[in-house]
Amino acid sequence: MQDIYEQHYEAIYQYILFLTTNPAIVDDFVQETFIRYYHTKHVRNEKALLIRIARNLVYDYFRRKQLLKWLPLTKTDYEDEALLPEELLLRSQEVQELYRALAKIKVNYREVIILRYIEELSVKEVAHYLELSEVQVKNYTAQGLKSLRGNMGREADV
Repeated sequence: MQDIYEQHYEAIYQYILFLTTNPAIVDDFVQETFIRYYHTKHVRNEKALLIRIARNLVYDYFRRKQLLKWLPLTKTDYEDEALLPEELLLRSQEVQELYRALAKIKVNYREVIILRYIEELSVKEVAHYLELSEVQVKNYTAQGLKSLRGNMGREADV
């Protein structure tokens, strides 16, 4: 059991932090995710089950808080340390624009885009983690990217 925790802790922590952007509640969600995992029948793909549990915990929290319509998105970019101040400012503005545009698309599209392009999972992995068909993942990705492009264009116009 300790091996599973050590192997998947960082990925689950980052996933929950990315969905909530609230470090104050991430530890509680991570702890609850592993507790719930330990009370289930164990499966071959622990990470898939852990992501599913974490996702459900976050979604339940936002439903209770009636905040599901807007899940702020951030992910720490450790490469920023080597950039010049002007580059950091430009990147920061671009990232903020991206997050504003992401916040405007449907949650199911947003989640697929996060897992596909930010977490860099394959279509098959995303389908497995979210309990969707691969066709649904591809459709959500295409629709999400289309919406995202439209929102990015509007952000630039403002």
